[in-house]
Parts: sequence; C-alpha cells; structure tokens
Amino acid sequence: MEKEPNKTMKENTMILGHLPSPTWNRLRMNEGRTQSLPMADADAAAASDKMPEGVTTRTMSAAEAAEYIEKHAPKEEPEKVVAGKAPIYHPQKFATGLGEDFEKHLAAQKEGEVRLLQVQEGVQAGEVSIHLNFACGRHAYVQHLIHLQKGAQMTLLMDCEAGEECAGDEAAAATAGVSVRVILEEDAKLILVRAQLLPETFTHVDDCGAVLGKNAFFKIVHMELGAGKTFVGTQAELIGNGAAFENRAGYLSLGDAQTDLTVNAVQRGRKTKSTIQYEGVLGGKARKILRDTIDFRRGSAGSEGDEQENVLLLSPDAENKSMPVILCEEEDMEGRHGASIGRLDDEMLFYLTTRGLDPQAAQRMMVRAKLLAIARHISNVELYAKIHNFIDNIAV
Repeated sequence: MEKEPNKTMKENTMILGHLPSPTWNRLRMNEGRTQSLPMADADAAAASDKMPEGVTTRTMSAAEAAEYIEKHAPKEEPEKVVAGKAPIYHPQKFATGLGEDFEKHLAAQKEGEVRLLQVQEGVQAGEVSIHLNFACGRHAYVQHLIHLQKGAQMTLLMDCEAGEECAGDEAAAATAGVSVRVILEEDAKLILVRAQLLPETFTHVDDCGAVLGKNAFFKIVHMELGAGKTFVGTQAELIGNGAAFENRAGYLSLGDAQTDLTVNAVQRGRKTKSTIQYEGVLGGKARKILRDTIDFRRGSAGSEGDEQENVLLLSPDAENKSMPVILCEEEDMEGRHGASIGRLDDEMLFYLTTRGLDPQAAQRMMVRAKLLAIARHISNVELYAKIHNFIDNIAV
C-alpha cells in the first residue's frame, strides 16, 4: 500500500529530452523530467509575414502531418547497438529532441492542428517571420512542419512572447509549447532563428526535429532568455552525404529558473559536419542542465563534429551541469568537445568601474557581451534589437 503514491507520481512524470546512450546517473543528467504538462486551454496567436512567391502554407491534422512525413522525409534507419549497450533512442518515426512523451502529449490535444510551410524546389525565399504570442494564465501549443524542396533556401524567424496582460508581479502561470519538424531535401538550406522572450511565470517547452538530405544545411540560432522553467530539445538527423548542421544557442537563467537543454546531432551520411555552440549565463539560484551529443553512426566516414559550451556564473548558488558526449561507430571521423565555466573577472569589473560604470552596469555589460556572441548570428535588425532590449531590461 505504501508504494502506490510513488507509482502514481511516476505515472504523472514526463521525460523531456535524454541522452541517446545512458551514462552513470549519479548527477541525474541522463534525462529531463517534469510533472505532466497541462492540456491546452487556449490558442497561441500566430502572426506571419506575407509569404513570398514559391512559399505556401496550410493547416493539417496530426494524422495528415504523419502521412506527409512518411511520404516526404528521408527514412531513418533502425537503431543498432551502440558501444556495446542496448540503445534507448527515441522510438519515434521522426526523431525530435524532447522525444516520445511530448509527441504523445501534443497528439492528445483536442486541437492538434499542424501548420505546414513548404518552399518549392529552387526557390530563394529570403526572410520569413512568424510571431507567436501566448496568453498569461493559459496553456497553448503550436506545431509547425517545415519542408524545403530540392535546392530551396529560406531564413525563418520565430519569436515567442506573451501578451501585455502578463506584465506585473501577479501574472498567472502559463505554458508555451512549440513543436517544429523540418524536412530538408538535397541542397536545401534553412536558417531557423528562434527567440524566447517570455515572463518568468511561464513554462516553455520547445521541441525540434530535422532530417537532412544530401548536401542540405540546417542552422539554428536560438536565444532562450525568459520563462521560469524551460525544456528545449533539438535532434538533427544528417542522413544525406555532405549534410551540415549548426546549433548556435544562448541562454540566460536567473533567480529560481530551471533550464533543461538537449541537442543531438546524429551523423549518418558520409562527410557530414555538425557544430554545436552554447553561450550561457546563470545567476541567483538558477539550475541548468545541458546534454549535447554528437553521434557518428556507422557509414559516416569522413565526418566532423565539434561541440563547445561557455558558462558565466554570476552567483555561487547557481547550479550548472554540462554533459558533452561523443558517440562513435566509425573510425574515419574527427570529433571535439569541451565546456568551460567561469565567474566574472574581478579585474575586469574593477577596470570598468574606474571608467565610470557602477558595478551593476559593468556586470550587465559583460552579460550582454556573452549573449550577443550568439545573437550576432541574427541578421534581422528588428529581432536583434528586441533581443538586445530584453537583455538590458533584466536585472542581473
């Protein structure tokens, strides 16, 4: 009888992101866990630019989206035993960073519409913007399926904000869930820029999965700056020979915030390349976990991978956990990984204060420099300014 409460608690727990191959779990980093997410009770307002010629959009049901993926996405091979261990890879037909539990949660929503954005073969679409606005005190989920046909190119800007009613200390808790699945055919190129600028009362759940064909290129520039609780997962499957993936991400976690990040670059094709970079700032009693994995599968001869993280700690009470991993089934490859953690340099702070800046302004300047190292990858002036202002208005 005593075990029943524990059983119920376990049943109400969701796994959001995990290492592709488990390791010693003393620090509890193998996977992200949270209590079950609430069901949707509102729709997020989604406003987008007028689509350029050659770019079409339409909505479809979750079942139609699954059929579309089955028809158009490169097929992912069955998983094999890795490094002598039975794999625990996501049992998804289309793998994503957060995995099966969030996929099932999305499927259970009453309104599970998926918005398809398709770029026709050879179209150079330029920049397209989608603005997501979530209501305070409500729970909403949005799903996008992005398909670039052979030789197509596009830069997609997605910013995630809350309505004006969320300002103030009494703002109610809310959930902002986002799912993006990407199909890139041969020679297609997508730059996906995402900025999360939500109040601290929000839980933000952000899931991304991508499959890359021959010589396809996928770059994510991700700024995770708000929300009190965050789960972000990305999985890129480099299936075609010569495919390349870049993940450039910055995060700011202050107060009692919890940030859980997962990114997997699965390199299946020959001469593929992946680059993973994180620049982060932790303050107060914030807690953060990063699992970043480069996975060289058999057949990925001649491939390269590099993963790096740099963390700035503003407080001795902040908790940082980093788990850079390289898995390898191939001999002819080159992989590098590393993580660095440091505090504000006292000599630099002293120098800045002697030049007329008060200590808080000097600290804010150094935090801004850290995060803008990622934001500089954003060419859109308006979104860059919005990110810059958001950072400046946060007390660090």
